[in-house]
Amino acid sequence: MLKMLLVDDEPLIVQGLQAVIREFDEEIEIIGTAKNGMEALTHFATQPCDLVITDIKMPKMDGLQLIEAWKKEQDTTKFIVLSGFQEFEYVKRGLAIGIENYLLKPLNETELLETITQIKEKVEADFQATGDDEAYYILRDNALWRWLNNRIGTEDWKERMALYKMPLAQDQMTALIWIQPMYGRRDWTADGWRKLQSYLRAEYPFMLLNPEEELLIGLMAEDETGIATQIAKVYDEIGAIVGAEQCFFLMSEVGTGTAYFPKAFRQLEQLLQERLGSSPGTLISAAKILPHSWRPNFSQHQLARALVLREKEETLAWLDAFFAEWELHLYESDPHQVIRVLSEVALMMSESDPEQLLTVIRRLDGAITPCELKNTMLELIHPFFDRKQHDDNSKSPIIQKILTYVAENFTEGMSLKTLGAKFHINAVYLGQLFQKEVGVHFTDYLNQFRVNHAKEILMSTKQPVTTIAEESGYTDMAYFYRQFKKYTGYTPNGFRKKETVQ
Repeated sequence: MLKMLLVDDEPLIVQGLQAVIREFDEEIEIIGTAKNGMEALTHFATQPCDLVITDIKMPKMDGLQLIEAWKKEQDTTKFIVLSGFQEFEYVKRGLAIGIENYLLKPLNETELLETITQIKEKVEADFQATGDDEAYYILRDNALWRWLNNRIGTEDWKERMALYKMPLAQDQMTALIWIQPMYGRRDWTADGWRKLQSYLRAEYPFMLLNPEEELLIGLMAEDETGIATQIAKVYDEIGAIVGAEQCFFLMSEVGTGTAYFPKAFRQLEQLLQERLGSSPGTLISAAKILPHSWRPNFSQHQLARALVLREKEETLAWLDAFFAEWELHLYESDPHQVIRVLSEVALMMSESDPEQLLTVIRRLDGAITPCELKNTMLELIHPFFDRKQHDDNSKSPIIQKILTYVAENFTEGMSLKTLGAKFHINAVYLGQLFQKEVGVHFTDYLNQFRVNHAKEILMSTKQPVTTIAEESGYTDMAYFYRQFKKYTGYTPNGFRKKETVQ
């Protein structure tokens, strides 16, 4: 991460630089700002800093004086000088004391960002040249991780690989493997994991630690046999150093060239849920996933009824039965379908709490054992029923939101499905909860509301019936007539005549 200091006595200039730089590269850390050279030297010269952007003309200590004094504290820091004074003497002095660039105000944003990019590459190269392995690998791994996640363009990627002196295979066979340690298990040791990292870095040029400190290795060989040989070698080394049973192994299909790695990473992400039906130490390969012959049975209506009627024991019994049946069919099950079912259950119990739902979904997606999944659901079920116990007889918050929304937006097309999506709640559960608390089906409530609105307009205006239908939320005239007669016993025209006579 590039560490940067901004020095200028004009606050607007500093604010502008901060905004431009943070938008340009989120990995740049601005360690501080100062109004003049003396303030910068006093407060920041002892802090690690890769780049100082400084104005020339400032009170107390100008920019060139700052550079000369700063270099006595940190001689590796690089400098960009800003000035509104287009004078050769300043440029000459700046070049003499060692600046990267001299930019005139008002700043050319493109020139500034290009200069920062060049300096960042120099700083990264300096880490490599000075043998600072830890810092070098942090920078390199971060670049690789961003590339796998499609956050770096192809040309930028090639430049970075050249900077890190990494091979760019064109015609070789390639594959990506993802090694995920089982932290906290018996016999797990951090020393063993560090030893494994060092070994694999020496053996494989394309190896990185992701933010969770899991290993990804890009394999390259002349043919698929060579890839298979490397897989076996990696597996054996992991077994010898930390124990194969301490890790999950995910392998992509074989492709061509290092440009294939981001696509291979997408495949590995799709394999994550396959861990639920696999034992640690086994190789989960994208090319060898067997067809799933079992999928869970799931009656949303039955479970929604238990939740609406606050039947906690029945809900817990359903959960036990679900996991018991899954355990019988674990290895032929489709884990994606299991996660989908549990996500639907979480959606029922989130009751329009998007943050809670997002947290639960992330935990479900990241689980690696059925036990983790079940515990996550139990942690959701118990608070859900505890909240219900403390509710009084008034309508629940989600139903109050729905009623308010209908009153304000009844002319729009809506259904339990669209409302469920809008308010982050399962549509089946919402339907049963609505009927229990309001006393009618949602469709009946909506039509009654719309018809009542149409009645008011019929009685108070002479607008055509077609216009009134549209203003009441109906686009189908035949359907409007049927609903109006259902709830009033009259056609719209008949109702208007009746009210006029009265």
